[in-house]
Amino acid sequence: MDAYRRIFDEVASGRLHLKGRIHAVRVGSVSRTQSRELLIYDPSYTNNMATAYVLINCELGSEEAIIRQLKSLDGVIEVHGTFGAYDILAKIESETVEKLRETITWKIRKIEKIRSTLTLMGIEGQS
Repeated sequence: MDAYRRIFDEVASGRLHLKGRIHAVRVGSVSRTQSRELLIYDPSYTNNMATAYVLINCELGSEEAIIRQLKSLDGVIEVHGTFGAYDILAKIESETVEKLRETITWKIRKIEKIRSTLTLMGIEGQS
């Protein structure tokens, strides 16, 4: 288990790069204060997801409620409140650009109290 943990730590720190994904999953408790982790490496996983960053302007005082709603949507990976010209930044990922567009158009832009959005599409291969 220690060897797997070291590999996981190397990947997490960016010192080791794998084509795939490692998941850490808690698998029960050894005692009341300890639990074990099962590390799973999936070499078939590659991040070929379409990515977009959505800058959001909303009505004053509605930021926290909108952030909660955004976090509950499928495909929304990260949400941050911001200072400056925009109130919220959301990172969205989807299997296709079409599904990404649908999420932004029909889910995010339809949230009550969102005034406007600006979408920045990620360029594949430049991450």
